[in-house]
Amino acid sequence: MKFSVVWMDRESAHIFHLSNDQMERKKVTVSHHEHHTHKRDQFDVAREEPRLFKEVVAELKDSDRLLVVGPGVAKHHFHAYLNEHQPFFGKKVVGIETVDHPTDNQIAAMARKFLEKVSA
Repeated sequence: MKFSVVWMDRESAHIFHLSNDQMERKKVTVSHHEHHTHKRDQFDVAREEPRLFKEVVAELKDSDRLLVVGPGVAKHHFHAYLNEHQPFFGKKVVGIETVDHPTDNQIAAMARKFLEKVSA
């Protein structure tokens, strides 16, 4: 069984694949070309989110269960995207949690604890 944790905000996603005692990490970032005077607004985010989500889904192709975490609303937008566009993956989400900016080791510990909880 491959368990994955996706930590995301509106600009990037950190994907952690956990299997046995190993953890593999991948970062996906939305590359946006912006002029130095252009600040990102909700319209930029709305255009960029689907691209980010598609790239994240591509990295999750071998995952059996997903835990989606992050500090803001991007995790909820991602879950809604999965349910609408990738229902196969939407069914794999076992939890959505609010966390700030944990370290890799904190993510791994949280994932293992969460996996034990949902497996019990």
